Amino acid sequence: MHLRSFLAALACLAAPTGHAQFSPALLQNNNYWGDGKAEFSIYGAEIVRYGQPRQTEILHILVREPIDPKQLVKPEGSPRADSFPVLKMNQILHVPTGLYVYQQMHSNFWRVDNAQLQKFSLTSNDSCGNTYKEGRRAGDAFTYDYRTYWDGMASGSDNVKPPANGYFYDELPWIVRTIDFSKPTGEFEIQLAGSSIHSKKDTFTFAPAKVSFSSDRRAISVKLQHAGGADEFVLDRDPPHLMREWKAADGSRLKMKRNLKVDYWNYNKNGDKERAFNNPMLRLPD
Repeated sequence: MHLRSFLAALACLAAPTGHAQFSPALLQNNNYWGDGKAEFSIYGAEIVRYGQPRQTEILHILVREPIDPKQLVKPEGSPRADSFPVLKMNQILHVPTGLYVYQQMHSNFWRVDNAQLQKFSLTSNDSCGNTYKEGRRAGDAFTYDYRTYWDGMASGSDNVKPPANGYFYDELPWIVRTIDFSKPTGEFEIQLAGSSIHSKKDTFTFAPAKVSFSSDRRAISVKLQHAGGADEFVLDRDPPHLMREWKAADGSRLKMKRNLKVDYWNYNKNGDKERAFNNPMLRLPD
């Protein structure tokens, strides 16, 4: 091998591979996602608002569905020829704050073929007003639109361009499950932007964050050190690596109470919640 070729190959081996530490295998697992059902996970939670922890339940829903490439919404009826599959994650929060309540839902949509985030959106109301925010991928950047009830940020649009190994904080409950766990321990770096689960306009700044993990016979511990502090996740050791616990840097805590694999949209009648909870065929293994 010529010296120049050898040095080029060596440089490739030494280059940072933070984004390569995430694997698309779970996202692309048709045996798991191809049944048309959703992961429906209920977490007992303490969510910190105004400096105090608030007791509540948080719901995480993950489901694979087709998406229309122009509208970036699920097409009605049969999938169209140009639609492509995504994994959608809804994080649903109902957080009491004294006399009133925060009601919020954040959605992420990742392409199945390349694991790229295609879209994110947030609805938020807190008894003071309504906010809607949305980011849509356009090439290597996102068009970010917002409408809030805050003075000076009533509406607008920005361009957000993540670095090659850049992620948004609100992707974490899913992407930590997609780490390459072929080795029992590991450590790598990413660039991380903050959460958009709040009512004001966002200013996304990507900053270095360190991801480390270790595993034992039953569980995987994932730690994320970032500009805002440290987050810790406890996952099942075996795929699909369900998230059992999440300790966030702001003091918020989530711990799984119940997990179902279910076509939840067909459980909308009185008594259906109890029917689903009492059906052992809908429960994923503990």
